[in-house]
Amino acid sequence: MSTIVTPMEITDDEDISSSDTDTWIYSDQESETSDREINEHNWRYNFQETINDLQENKLDDGARSLLFDVPCQIRIKELGDAPFTFPLSNALCSRIICEHGVPLSLSNKYDFCGTKILNTAWQIDYSSIDFPLSFSAAIRASTFEQLHLNTSDIKIHFDLNLHKLIMFGPCSHTKIYHFDDKLFIYHATILVFLPSNYTGGNYRFIDDNDDEEDDNDEKRIYRHVFNQHESVNSKPSILVVPSDCQHEIEPIEKGFQLLLVYHLVSKTNSIHQFYSLLSNVNYESMNIEHAFLTQRIKRIFNYWEKNLDKMPNKLLIPLQHSLDYSPYFSILFRDKYRIVFELIMAAMKYLSSFLICSAIFQYDRSSVNAADSRFLIRDIKLLSKTNKITLDLTSQHERTVIPNEFLGELHTYVHAFEHTGGKQHGLNTDNSVFRNNTKYQVLVVIPYQRQWDLLLDDHSFAYHHLSYMLSLPINTLDNLCLNLFDCILHDKTTKKYSFDQIIRYLILLRHRFGLMPKMIPSIKTLFQNKQFKNELFSNNNLHFWLSRLAETFYDWPMFSKEFLDLFCKVIISSMPTKLNEIIQFLIQFTNKTLRDLLINALIRFIFKPHEFSRHILLSTLCSIFHLLTIDQSYSDDALSILAYSIIKRVRKTTSEHEIIQKCFKIHLVPMLINIYRDKQEKANKNDPKNLMSPAFFLIYEYCLNTLNYYCSPISSSSSSSFTIISMNEALLMCSCTLCSRLQMFLVDSKSSTLIFDLSSALIPDHCLRRTLSKFPMLSIEYKHDPCTGREQTLIISKYAYEQEQKQLCFHLRRLLMRLHKI
Repeated sequence: MSTIVTPMEITDDEDISSSDTDTWIYSDQESETSDREINEHNWRYNFQETINDLQENKLDDGARSLLFDVPCQIRIKELGDAPFTFPLSNALCSRIICEHGVPLSLSNKYDFCGTKILNTAWQIDYSSIDFPLSFSAAIRASTFEQLHLNTSDIKIHFDLNLHKLIMFGPCSHTKIYHFDDKLFIYHATILVFLPSNYTGGNYRFIDDNDDEEDDNDEKRIYRHVFNQHESVNSKPSILVVPSDCQHEIEPIEKGFQLLLVYHLVSKTNSIHQFYSLLSNVNYESMNIEHAFLTQRIKRIFNYWEKNLDKMPNKLLIPLQHSLDYSPYFSILFRDKYRIVFELIMAAMKYLSSFLICSAIFQYDRSSVNAADSRFLIRDIKLLSKTNKITLDLTSQHERTVIPNEFLGELHTYVHAFEHTGGKQHGLNTDNSVFRNNTKYQVLVVIPYQRQWDLLLDDHSFAYHHLSYMLSLPINTLDNLCLNLFDCILHDKTTKKYSFDQIIRYLILLRHRFGLMPKMIPSIKTLFQNKQFKNELFSNNNLHFWLSRLAETFYDWPMFSKEFLDLFCKVIISSMPTKLNEIIQFLIQFTNKTLRDLLINALIRFIFKPHEFSRHILLSTLCSIFHLLTIDQSYSDDALSILAYSIIKRVRKTTSEHEIIQKCFKIHLVPMLINIYRDKQEKANKNDPKNLMSPAFFLIYEYCLNTLNYYCSPISSSSSSSFTIISMNEALLMCSCTLCSRLQMFLVDSKSSTLIFDLSSALIPDHCLRRTLSKFPMLSIEYKHDPCTGREQTLIISKYAYEQEQKQLCFHLRRLLMRLHKI
């Protein structure tokens, strides 16, 4: 007698204990585990722990006696109407074989020595024999009870067909047979061992789906040695085994062993229909252990329901073992998958916010590039009943899934595939193998508001649905639109978001529904997206839509705070490499008030005091000056102070070469050109405040006057030559006599020419030649002996480099004087 309870009869606070041996007894430790608080870190462990103990396997049960109390009889249709009672005599068996028997095909036709094995097994077709209806009913009842198909809603969709009677005669070899025809699909094979008079003939079947390994690292494929002499000889025994497996019969010394073969067939069109039948079964009553497990699963889904952002978008629960060739095999013979299915369906009776689907899970390696390989689900069929609007997907529709969405056994699906035969592929950075195009059945659990996640392999398809729903004036679609948009933001499988399109739809939703509470988390999710942060300043197409977004949501008091927090976080990771991009972003930002807040945040970040002194680059000062000049939110006095700081920084540069080459060419002149260009763009937009600040003219006049000085003839005649290298750099040169002279010449700013008298000591590979090759800015001239033609004098001068610098000064001055033409 088993104890039966309903899941609703058990509460989290009840302590169930009993001394009855027929009742499950839970210890305090198990109760503590059951009542453990669920959170985002332990929910997966709790779920896996809940189902880990479900290891029942019907293949471990072995043969059992058939519950049939009357003597077993058979009627041979061509031997009269009188039935024959088992066990049959040897003479009758021989007559049946002679008149109706067909040799049964052997799988091992030769023994280990190469000797041909004599076949001593015959099959009699089902059309030649007949059994009492009560006997067939007992077989049917026992089979359906073992496979849990005995509920009224399910058993009408399955049938048991008699296939044949097999007679094994005396033989001296162990033989292996196939009992099934490969032209038909069966879900199970039922073997009925009839009472017979024989010696030997032990039976065992070969299980190709066994995943256990022995000490020799070889599969243990043999199961269930059946010896009728160890059972009740007068009663038949029944064994349910997988179809299309091999059967082994040991040598029979004398007599005939008789075996009936039945097949379980389904009237359902697909495995999805079978799952649908299972989902409609009443799970209100179950044993106490399963009731406790249902409560644990229900507790996990309650947490998921309240914390969608902390959980996966969907959960894939395997319904088929990685070594099983058919999903029917797993659901019929491995009780773990059947019980898990029942527990989840029982828990979902009290949760209306989840959808349950069956689907095919597979690995796709269609692309040549291994990085494009993926896990996916397809043929998604809804199992749960709901009155809400749900997606109706075609059987060819595919959805990419990530490992985080798979529960528990993904490693077995990766490692336990065929090791022989078929092309195998490496799985990205792992050494494991995964067979291509292998398919397995899974259960997909997805929150109702995240069902749109199933569309997101193609975002354009999802945007099409969103546009269509927004075009309909139906209020019932409002939540669906927001749910779809939320799924797009939470999609973790896409490699590239189109943020300008996302912001465009966010603005459309704002105009359609107003500022709904559900839109606020969507904005926060967008601001937390890593790719969005990376593209905030670098994506020029995004700048326009961000300005539109700020204008649309500016009436939400928290928007400025959220956007300012986003800006501060991004500039921390972007400075100083993306400073110019930040400046362009702020210049194009149209919301004046929010732009002022962002500029203040940027300036505080740059100029805030640090524990250690930090040198602010001239490029940073120029970028800030450019921004403040265009923005015009700061006073002329503040801009003038910044302009004086820039001029002081330039004047601190002692080398005239650095002033022209680094300060003017790289920073100041490009800054003035960009400011003038941006001002002209604003003038074209009819900006009434488009006036140049005095600080701009201050830097402009400083640069122009300095360049005029360097371009004047007085500067050319009176100024000294440029210093090529510094003293510290000169100390790194060769210390030989000739190189030492060159070293002093390069450091001396007053010397413009150096002359060497060449002699035989200056060989072709002399170090002076190698040293000169490092200074391409020097002018080198050789004078030759008119008689011998040999090199006599080497003249080194700085004039060519000085001319180059002067040309640069003329070019920069010309740019400043023609700003209006640039």
